[in-house]
Amino acid sequence: MQPEIGQPGTIPLISETPQRVPRLWGGWATIGLGVAIMAIYIIVQSIVAVAFVIGELVNNPEIIDPQALLKLASNGDLISAATLASAIVGIGFIVLFIKIRRGAGLRDYLEIKRISKKSVFILLGVFIGLVVLSSGFDLVWQAPQNTMFMIDAYNTATWPVLLWIAVIIFAPLFEESFFRGFVFVGLRNSRIGAAGTIAVTSLSWTLLHIQYDIYGMVTILILGIAFGIVRYKVRSLWSTIFLHALWNTIAMVGTVLYINGIIQ
Repeated sequence: MQPEIGQPGTIPLISETPQRVPRLWGGWATIGLGVAIMAIYIIVQSIVAVAFVIGELVNNPEIIDPQALLKLASNGDLISAATLASAIVGIGFIVLFIKIRRGAGLRDYLEIKRISKKSVFILLGVFIGLVVLSSGFDLVWQAPQNTMFMIDAYNTATWPVLLWIAVIIFAPLFEESFFRGFVFVGLRNSRIGAAGTIAVTSLSWTLLHIQYDIYGMVTILILGIAFGIVRYKVRSLWSTIFLHALWNTIAMVGTVLYINGIIQ
């Protein structure tokens, strides 16, 4: 005779709630949609750039000189406007493509999870390690941390605050949501695995910054690999957004100190 539920010696029934697993785009779908997002991102930046150049030509016809037009590529106001516009549109399409995948919540898909206090201290340790590594790299490379691109951008910014917002907030939000978010999640479970995903996202992220010199691009590649490892271990997109924003903040502060002759 089977004991009744609730009687001594019985095993209580446990109602198990199945853990919600987001439906992810596969590897090839992620690549295809990622290319589409990046194409839209570049198109928006190009539209902003063309509008900016036309405005400059109307106000200053003498800059039709090719050398003067080339300098506009590092104009702080153009960089601010293009970064803000492309980041907003790019994030919008990331959200759209995730929503199209029915059953996939945005927070679950991108793994937007809270970070524990312990993890924050670990991230700060990682950041300090990267700064030390970068400083050692400076001694070997014998090149300034601040590339001329960022120096020119800051010197030509009519609204420096807008440049700070674009570089510290909007750039990390889009780039991390795309590379270590949408693309990372889609490729991580594909045949290339975690190591391949870290390599692909690091290289593609580096190519996005082709406006920098070789020194800057090598630095970004190293950062990309470090960010990828952190992203894989911590399993939270906030981890790399935090590191990225902090790194850009230090870079901006360094640029200002360099311009004012405080550091060399």
